[in-house]
Amino acid sequence: MEISNQTNNYQALNAYQKPVQPPVSTPVEPKDPTYNSKEIYDASNGNIVSDRQGDLSVTPQGQTKVNNAKEDKATEVAAEEQAQKDTRRGVAVDYTAAQSKKSQVEIYLAVATDGEYSSNSNTTVSILESLRDVQKQNNAVEAYATYQVNQENSKPSFA
Repeated sequence: MEISNQTNNYQALNAYQKPVQPPVSTPVEPKDPTYNSKEIYDASNGNIVSDRQGDLSVTPQGQTKVNNAKEDKATEVAAEEQAQKDTRRGVAVDYTAAQSKKSQVEIYLAVATDGEYSSNSNTTVSILESLRDVQKQNNAVEAYATYQVNQENSKPSFA
């Protein structure tokens, strides 16, 4: 029997068949466009210039605009903070006014009824007691002044 030195068709197909690979392509990076100094200056509305090496720098006009923008923002923030402080201060004043009116009513009622009137406040009770003591002292001083005036008017004049 004769043996062929050729491989069969299947073996030949496998030997010559190579996997299909996509073509290798290097990604193309987009080039940065190059602008001349006039184009940069015009695009920035006169705020930026380009020197010969391609470095960008801010013009004095641009620096002034940046500084003005910073100052405007700082002024705006300061105004908002002041408005918040004024609002908090207004709330505190309203609260203090309400407490003051409440205390005035308590004092009036306590003096008018000659009793202790309090809305569960030990401080108010002590204040009322102090005010009563002051009122008693004032009444005593006024009574003594009236007594002195009456004494001077009741002295006989020897003229």
